[in-house]
Parts: sequence; C-alpha cells; structure tokens
Amino acid sequence: MKLILRKLTYGISAAARRGTLICGLAAFSMLVTGGALAAGTGKVKKNPNYPQIEFPPQFNAKGELLQPVDFREWIFLGSPLTPHGLNNGKSNFPEFHNVYVQPSAFKAYRATGKWPEGTILLKELQLVKGPSEFPDGSRFETSGRGYFPGAVNGMDVAVKDSKRFAETKNWGYFNFNHSAPPYLKSAAVRPVGECAGCHIANADEDMVYVNLYKPILTPLPRP
Repeated sequence: MKLILRKLTYGISAAARRGTLICGLAAFSMLVTGGALAAGTGKVKKNPNYPQIEFPPQFNAKGELLQPVDFREWIFLGSPLTPHGLNNGKSNFPEFHNVYVQPSAFKAYRATGKWPEGTILLKELQLVKGPSEFPDGSRFETSGRGYFPGAVNGMDVAVKDSKRFAETKNWGYFNFNHSAPPYLKSAAVRPVGECAGCHIANADEDMVYVNLYKPILTPLPRP
C-alpha cells in the first residue's frame, strides 16, 4: 500500500500529495469495509439437505427453527382473511395472513407442481385496522368500505423436511408468537394437535391450502 501511494504522489506538490494520500486511504477503507459488508449480508449458506433452496431453514442444537431473515423480500403468495365480524366474533384466524415462500421454492412448484425439501411457507399475521365503524368490523377508507390491514401481530412457519417431520406428512409447524414484533429468535415444532392435524385433515395438497395461492402460483398468460 505504501509503495503504491509513493508512486502516485511522486512529483506533485505537498498539498496535492496530502489530497492523494487521503483519497487513497479512503478508497482502501471503502474496499475493505465493502468486502466485510458483502460477507455479512450474503445469502445463507447452502444446505446439502435442501439443494434447491437458496434460503434454507436453519435449526439450532435443540432442533428449534431459527427465525427466517428478510422473509418480506420473498415471494408473496396471498393474504387470506376470516375476520371476527363475519364469524360471530369467534374466528380462529381473525387477522390477515400474509404468506411468503422462498423464490426458489416458488419456481420449483411452478415447474413441477411439488414443493421441494426445505420449502418454508411463512405466515405473518396482520391485524384488521380499527376502529370498526360497523357491527361486522368493517370501516371506511378512501377506496370504500371494507377490511384494511393494521399492525403486524405474529408469525407462523411451516417447513418441509421429510426426514425431520415424517410423522406429520413431511411438514413441521412453528409459532414465533402471536404478538407484536420482535418475534422469537427460535421456536420449537408445535404438537400435532395445534397445526399439523388440521392440515392433514383439510389441506388441498401436500399439507398446503394451495388453492388459496393458485391465483399467484399460476403464471400470467402472455398477451
């Protein structure tokens, strides 16, 4: 580095040399810092158990699933809603369910009709915006009367891994709390009766309520 700066500053004024030195050091600093940032913000390391997945699920030593990072940058599949106001105040799932999946899993499903090992279907809950203006819980916004998204309020995750979750038809289900962020750093798989049982009994295919997401999973026809 010193040799390079000597060559760059030979034959110019002291003031110019000082400017060149500062610029050179700044550029070197930016290069090093940029490399560190790139290393710190790169993709999650590939997992041989999930060869098709660029953002694979990660588990700690206790077998808990680590909270997926930057999931809002994944593919958005849809947002089902069954509000209290339309279910006599007794809806099991009164929030918007914003569902995301890794881009590679999305592409694999489009290509094959199957979810690959390591698929994460992540559901972030979003409360209905209040206050309600009608008994059914709806309200007016500029676009008209309806149900509108409010604060986020929880996260559930489903992971496909036929070795880990063979007893629940290849999928494991995790709850990272039903409350405002920050969500849990890690979560243990939930008992069959809490999540998997409902999917086993009612899901459209491969433990997924895929018909709710078909409008987005299906490619748009070209004009």
